[in-house]
Amino acid sequence: MYISPTMSDVKNSEKSLSTIVFENLKELLKAKNAAHESIFKFHWKKLWPFNLIWPQVDYLRIIRFMGEVKEQAIQQKEFIARNKNKASTEELAFLNAVPDYLDALTDSCDKLAEVAQFKQNILEKVPHHGAFSFKKKLDAYAKAQDHLVRMGAFVQVHWMEKK
Repeated sequence: MYISPTMSDVKNSEKSLSTIVFENLKELLKAKNAAHESIFKFHWKKLWPFNLIWPQVDYLRIIRFMGEVKEQAIQQKEFIARNKNKASTEELAFLNAVPDYLDALTDSCDKLAEVAQFKQNILEKVPHHGAFSFKKKLDAYAKAQDHLVRMGAFVQVHWMEKK
């Protein structure tokens, strides 16, 4: 996953700041969605007896990966803050909407990592608090996902206005 760390990338290419940010957002969301699908998407390899042959979901890797996505989102916010003064006036509405989206993304990554940790604890036979606490984690993740989708709609509207 490539995230542009400096404004020199904008100067060295024909891409505008908002284009670089938008491409980075797509990569971050792609990464988060891949982890979501690993945990929740139905696949025949997850069914018995096939799950005895094929390895199960690597929840520890998902937890680490969500931490990396969260770090990249924070860096993207810092990148925008450092370089917003170099943006054109058409880009400002879009760039002002992105930090809230990145906050929602980091919250969603945290909640997904909690779900993955709960499932990892089950695999490791770590005592857990039962189905009710898992449902609370799933509900918190669903709420974070809804918020992410709403914030994404604002970003998309401002992106379309920019064009």
